[in-house]
Amino acid sequence: MTKLSELIAIENLTDRQAALKKAFMPYSDLVEVDGNERDALRVLVNLSLTKPECKNWLDKERAKQYLSNPENISIGCDEVKWMHTHNLKFPDCRVAKQRLLAEPLICDESFISSTSVMSSLGWSHNSAVYKHTIWLLNEFMWQGNPTNILCFIAQQDEFWLKVLKSCGLKVAAFKALKNAIEKDLPTSTLPNRVDPFSKQVRFPWNNDYLSITPVVSHVMQVELERMSRQSGRTLKFTTMYFPNSPSIGNLCGSLGGNMKVLHYPIEVQASKKRTFSSSKNQTQCFFDDYQLTNAKFCKVLSHLCGAEALKTRKQRKHVRQYQLRIARKQIGLWLLPLIELRDHIDSELDSHIIDSDDPIIDPFLYGTESKLSELLILLNQRLHQTLQNNRYSSRYAYHPELLSVLKIQLKWILEQLSSPQAAPNDYGDHKVNHDEQEQYIHLSSLRVEDANAMSCPYLCGAPSLTSIWGFVHNYQRQLNQSLDGAATFEFESFAVFIRNENINMTAKLTEPSVLAAKRTLSHAKRPTIIATNLVDIEFDMVIKVRSVGRLSDYGRQLKTSLPTIFSGGALFQPRLDSADNWLCCYQKQSDVFYRIKSLPAYGVWLVPSDLQPTRFSELASILAQDDSLIPISNGYHFLEQPTLRSNSLTSLHAYAENTLGVAKRLNPIDVRFSAKDHFFKQAFWTQHNYSASILIPKA
Repeated sequence: MTKLSELIAIENLTDRQAALKKAFMPYSDLVEVDGNERDALRVLVNLSLTKPECKNWLDKERAKQYLSNPENISIGCDEVKWMHTHNLKFPDCRVAKQRLLAEPLICDESFISSTSVMSSLGWSHNSAVYKHTIWLLNEFMWQGNPTNILCFIAQQDEFWLKVLKSCGLKVAAFKALKNAIEKDLPTSTLPNRVDPFSKQVRFPWNNDYLSITPVVSHVMQVELERMSRQSGRTLKFTTMYFPNSPSIGNLCGSLGGNMKVLHYPIEVQASKKRTFSSSKNQTQCFFDDYQLTNAKFCKVLSHLCGAEALKTRKQRKHVRQYQLRIARKQIGLWLLPLIELRDHIDSELDSHIIDSDDPIIDPFLYGTESKLSELLILLNQRLHQTLQNNRYSSRYAYHPELLSVLKIQLKWILEQLSSPQAAPNDYGDHKVNHDEQEQYIHLSSLRVEDANAMSCPYLCGAPSLTSIWGFVHNYQRQLNQSLDGAATFEFESFAVFIRNENINMTAKLTEPSVLAAKRTLSHAKRPTIIATNLVDIEFDMVIKVRSVGRLSDYGRQLKTSLPTIFSGGALFQPRLDSADNWLCCYQKQSDVFYRIKSLPAYGVWLVPSDLQPTRFSELASILAQDDSLIPISNGYHFLEQPTLRSNSLTSLHAYAENTLGVAKRLNPIDVRFSAKDHFFKQAFWTQHNYSASILIPKA
């Protein structure tokens, strides 16, 4: 921890000025001020005054003039009423005359929220006076605890009262500040009306709808800023720029609007070829050799050979199981071009005849499924030849510690491929069942442009699960309305597969709402710019539906009822070259699985993870252990029980903060080898309403 005495000892004035200013900014790790309390106060006070320009943050006279000026104290007293725990003006500074002081309700669910972080106060009001709050609000370490001058005034700390007096604060000014804190800084206060510029989202709630206004936690933003500046950090960040930063709040203003957010895109880029077979005939590459020769797999092979052995038997067993799963996955990816090509030939999507003299290719592509296991010896030889032909992986070819290990994994894969799979019947010829039944909708290759990549104020990456669930629920509403009582369908859960993603950093103009000139005819101006990241994505979705009657009887209504909005972006049907069968209905899980098991290898399924952190440090540890995991916005944590509030979209309204969870990026090869039952148990999401939160967890 940095000590103030160390910063004061810096000889170069320019360097000392920069170090002192940075040390007392809200985005920096807290500086220890024990033994230098007066110096700490002088720095804070001098940072609060913009004119005249300060050439030395330790200037005693300048600090004394500020504290002895009644006008400055009056501004500080007035701004106490605009201190908050959650910033209603972020990211839209047009929200006016509102502030929020609250703590999240107690709950038992696991997710990241401000409950796991020590509370602190921020400020947002008039940008002209935001610097006057620095000396009261900005925190430091004293006697081992994080604190600020505001706390000492509220507690009437005798030691700090002497420090304040010695630096120029008069008794009357101290009493005025103390009275303002007692009057205008209650433990909890929430607005009695929803501001027109505050967002609202609706959720099904107790047979009705609940409106939620998401608000950002000041302490969560502060923690992210501090973590982004730590050396050796493992979390990934990106910078968002917010214009009019002093109008948004003290944290945003201190950063000049350049705020850090977690940056975890799905990292999927489509690599489509004209046809599978024509491409293979041209290149004669029927195996993805890179999957066996890359550095990641070579490192796994090294460990399987006994390198860097762990001490305890339990550790060795756990790590070996993890390494074997990786080996199995990489061998599967090595075979994936052949597997995909066989699927396309089976489904008659590609009638091109393969021309190859390789003794493995024809039997694999055109032989019966039950005989694929007979290729084990040939494929095992090819695997080791592939290792042998690369200078980095050659040391592991025919290694005595790996011969049986790799052969067992290859045998397991071939056995899975040998399991018979029935071809799907898209709309089914099953007998109509008049009892409630489980059915599935598969939406393929849907495109979205300009969706919101900022799934919450802390994260840029995958669309939020709440927005995806909102799309599914809206689809259900529009379908049932179009049927006009002829049938009713309940969309229970969804699984989503991302084919392509492209994030764009941009900013949105607000609507013109401010007159250019008062008391005369004039044009309207746009009051501000709202920074955001937008994403273009292409995805598939499987929706689990419960109903009486068959979905396939309403194919036309299913297509016309599809919403045109997805996560704030415009949704389009597939391109003309892939528009066939983009919406299919199934009554059997096996039919759905037959269709989705052949999805392209460059895409990923976003599936629930059993690991759910409760703080950012846990998130960093989890992501470092498994690079297939990414953080995702998974719901809202209430700051109050739902209540009546004016300007609400529904009868009940609640302020809530975003929660973060973890999702797993699952490769299609893993889905194929995990089999049908595992997919339908593990890959689906749904909405759950709890007493203190609304979450989208595993179905």
